[in-house]
Amino acid sequence: MRTPESTPTDPDQLIRFGSVASVDLAAGRCVVTIDEEGASGDATTPPIRWIEPRAGATRTWSPPSVGEQVVLLCPAGEIGQAVALRGVSCNAYPPAGNSLAELVRFDDGAVFSYDPEAHALSVKLPAGATIEVDADGGIAIKGDIALTGKLTASDDVAAAGKSLKSHKHGGVQTGTGQTGAPL
Repeated sequence: MRTPESTPTDPDQLIRFGSVASVDLAAGRCVVTIDEEGASGDATTPPIRWIEPRAGATRTWSPPSVGEQVVLLCPAGEIGQAVALRGVSCNAYPPAGNSLAELVRFDDGAVFSYDPEAHALSVKLPAGATIEVDADGGIAIKGDIALTGKLTASDDVAAAGKSLKSHKHGGVQTGTGQTGAPL
């Protein structure tokens, strides 16, 4: 902790810009190359933490990308104590959108977005991608569902209380006659 008698920190060393040089996923750390105008060599940080939107009882995980521009917050100007604040657009990673729709765009082309003007939630996945929902309590959907493709159920499908697997038909006769509606 600085005392009033100590030498003040150079304000130019507290906040710096840089780009991510490498990421260690297991350690949750990244190395940042510091942008220094007129510097004769590249200055880099040691492995440092990056700032996540949440890091308490609710936690997020979104590692930075190599080449992503960051702002370094350096307590007392110490690069070794820096943390990387992400989210600065640059030529390598331009803004993901250009409207009021909020979105997350992934490198493989997947996009998760919500457009508040159209009141539309959208998930778009690249070819071959899958979605898995694991909900032991079930899933409730209100509204119409349109499906293109095949629907496979491992147990049964019910509509208006009628089981696809075990419903019965009335008016059944042998030969070429048609059955009646399910009972």
